[in-house]
Amino acid sequence: MSDRRTFLKRGSLCLAAWLATMRWRPSWAKTVPAGSLDQALAAAIGRRRLLQAPAGELKLEVPDIAENGAIVPVTVESSLPAVDEILLLVEKNPTPLAARFRFERSMDPYASLRIKMNESCDVLAVVRSGQDYYVTRKAVKVMVGGCG
Repeated sequence: MSDRRTFLKRGSLCLAAWLATMRWRPSWAKTVPAGSLDQALAAAIGRRRLLQAPAGELKLEVPDIAENGAIVPVTVESSLPAVDEILLLVEKNPTPLAARFRFERSMDPYASLRIKMNESCDVLAVVRSGQDYYVTRKAVKVMVGGCG
């Protein structure tokens, strides 16, 4: 019985050490490089042009002043037709793509989450509706940093 316990303890320690050395990233983040906002947009949407969202069709709710950059609440909602995807980008983060949501046609394009922000900058919501990409942005002032 003692050999079995020793084996399980050592095995779990080895597994924990291996997991600690791995740099886990979601599969969608592996395709988008760290770097500038322009690089992240180019990797996410290719060479397509961003159009300004029509008034009231794309809503991005972010506080004007975030007291803590580690937990900034964000809500994105769109009433554009045939929305397939919503991207959320933070301009001055080390990896600007904060989130990517894909939607089926029967789903309402709505997302609410908390993100980390490195410093005061713009938050962008990009929506793919059909073959077009629409964008809206909002400036957020961060009081205490969250990414580093």
